[in-house]
Amino acid sequence: MGAPLAPGARDWSELHPDALSVIFTKLGAIEVLMGAGLVCHSWLHTAKLPELWRSVDMSNHKVVEKMADNVLCAMAKVAVNRSCGQLETFMGKRFVTDDLIKYIGDRAPSLKGIRLISCYISSVGVVGVINKFPLLEDLEFSLCSKVYGKYVFEAIGKSCTQLTRFICCEGEGHIFEDSFEEDAFSNDREAMGIATMTKLNSLQFFGSSMNNSGLAAILDNCPNLESLDIRYCFNIKMDDALQAKCAGIRSLRLPHDSISDYEFKDNLPCWLPKLFEDVDPIFLDDDDILLEDIIFFD
Repeated sequence: MGAPLAPGARDWSELHPDALSVIFTKLGAIEVLMGAGLVCHSWLHTAKLPELWRSVDMSNHKVVEKMADNVLCAMAKVAVNRSCGQLETFMGKRFVTDDLIKYIGDRAPSLKGIRLISCYISSVGVVGVINKFPLLEDLEFSLCSKVYGKYVFEAIGKSCTQLTRFICCEGEGHIFEDSFEEDAFSNDREAMGIATMTKLNSLQFFGSSMNNSGLAAILDNCPNLESLDIRYCFNIKMDDALQAKCAGIRSLRLPHDSISDYEFKDNLPCWLPKLFEDVDPIFLDDDDILLEDIIFFD
């Protein structure tokens, strides 16, 4: 038996589930899993309603920076389970692994949006699960350093035929093409993969090493593009041909445009040899340290 209520006090356990659902939605997944959903039996019952878990955002809470990754993964699995197949968007930062993505893929056939930031997922993990998301419309990999390569983006293009928005923000190191012409083709491989995402209307490919031919392939194969952000893609030289291809794009951000509104300014990719203008492009010093050994370190 609980203590008697004071005169005029309200029994919050009797709050109507519809009102409680609205409150829980505003609180977000982490707050519900760690606190609000544990207050009492009636609140826990509401916290398990599938419609409450159509959107799970575990990317912008301070707990994500402090809690152990395995605990966060366990919490994410609980959220996915509670959605009962109704999950439509999932957002995670740092803790998401290949195993968790596979877990989501096996239980969220209606997923339409994924946003992953600084996560441990790999190219192999993405390719192995991406065909489980045929309804995907919105996809982001930001600062996910292990997700790269033409075959990854081709797999996404072939499996996610409804994809209209793609974000890939890189935070690694690149080499200026004018000093390393032999790498020109390899720099365009990822762009060729993106070119298979033919229904895109919004693309942010921040900090890519692609060059003009890679961008041209994207523009030629993605005719519905209305928003294009290629800031920090310094191998691209906007000549007349590219300017003509971009003429119909409403929102265009070019390589040297301001990054004042860029979300990850603390993780900008580094570009060489501009950072070492006065040294030989192959060897940095008398110790014969190869440039390729250091370009991925800020």
